[in-house]
Amino acid sequence: MRPRTDPRPLRLVALGLVAACACVAAACGPSDPLDVTVSAKDSVDLAISRSQAEGRLSTQQLADFDRAVQEIKFHIMATETASGASDVAEAALGMINGKTFRVVIQTGLRWELDRAEFERSTLEKAMFSNAQMTTRPGDADSAEYLSDYRDRQTKRLEAAKEEVWHTRDRLAAAGAVFDIPDSSVVRPR
Repeated sequence: MRPRTDPRPLRLVALGLVAACACVAAACGPSDPLDVTVSAKDSVDLAISRSQAEGRLSTQQLADFDRAVQEIKFHIMATETASGASDVAEAALGMINGKTFRVVIQTGLRWELDRAEFERSTLEKAMFSNAQMTTRPGDADSAEYLSDYRDRQTKRLEAAKEEVWHTRDRLAAAGAVFDIPDSSVVRPR
């Protein structure tokens, strides 16, 4: 007969292996919090995903995510993919569900950038046309109005350029790469 061995050391080794495997599995998740997948099967699920991300994402990244979600909804409405609040929300959830925070941010902010660049370009064209306008000689009221109008357009153009710069900065922070720098909007140094 063989002497009985004490099974406790084997149990401790097995327990240690299970604990080590659990630690390794936990470490296998994305190291960058922007690479975490968003679960958005419904609005509650999206709210839970966002809430869980609050401890991992920076305040700015969360703000970018919220802006991106709003921009995705705006894009859905603008392209008439859906209409009505519930249909737009459902379409947005469908676009967001299963994507990473990074992809959601980049998608929404790219659409925001497209919109901002279109506004900037439209303002520049309008300003060029308005620069050709003249008033009748001696019409001081019209000359003053035209001067004020051009000043307001200049301020709007500067705000539009600032929005383009800001959105490009936020996209770059989310890892977006720009093939061609936008030379029409050069940020002053």
